[in-house]
Amino acid sequence: MTTMTRTRGSATSRRITAGRLLVLILAIGQPVSSLAFDLLSPNELQGGADFSPIVPPGPMFSIWGLIIVASIFWSLLQARPSVQVSPLRDRLVAPNSALYVGFFLWLSAAAIGQQSPLTLVVFVLIVGANLVAWARISQGREEIAGWKRVDRVSLYLSQGVYAGWTSMAFFVNVATVVQGSGAPIEGGWGTTWQILVIAAAAGTAVLFLVVSRGSIWYAAIASYALVGATISTAVSGFGVLSVALVSGLVIIAVTTIAVRRRLGPAVQR
Repeated sequence: MTTMTRTRGSATSRRITAGRLLVLILAIGQPVSSLAFDLLSPNELQGGADFSPIVPPGPMFSIWGLIIVASIFWSLLQARPSVQVSPLRDRLVAPNSALYVGFFLWLSAAAIGQQSPLTLVVFVLIVGANLVAWARISQGREEIAGWKRVDRVSLYLSQGVYAGWTSMAFFVNVATVVQGSGAPIEGGWGTTWQILVIAAAAGTAVLFLVVSRGSIWYAAIASYALVGATISTAVSGFGVLSVALVSGLVIIAVTTIAVRRRLGPAVQR
């Protein structure tokens, strides 16, 4: 019986190690996928008002550098042998693996065309993985409290910036796909459907802020995305959309403050 128990324990340990290493490999694969896209894709990623009214200016997409570096750093930390016994790190393997695979799949879909509906299917996977990861992080706050500061900060930073940008980028992508299908961007209907997209983005931000218990990193990067969209709408003369986006920024700020005040000292930094 003792031998059987040891064998099972060893097998479990190997599965845990393999899962953590998979996360690390997939995280490192993100810049590789990005380079492959730049070299092999027949299409270039576009941004700014010239492409679509609520798409942030091209330079703002450089935030992906921070997102990828932060995710790789977290993946390195969670794979250390010294933190092998960690239920929360184990529970984050599945959503983060899906997240990093989603990055590759989205670039693959975008290679077909940035306005391809396939990009939305992949984004649903990415946003869903982010939401699951944050739900598990919030449930594991007691364990996180006992971690080293570098691990806590790295986790909150990585998951916050990833979720903040991609959850807003999903709705930017929705707008580009709808526009690509022939929907107008001017006039009553054009303004209405874009406002509905902005409202959905703000609602999603509220959901993430509640689930993440007011993540500052999430709030900051989601706001960054909406500021970018506001710049584009202002430049292209869509004043009503700019007002809607500013309203979204206010909603994010108010929700963040409200959630963090309700939780008090227990909220993560």
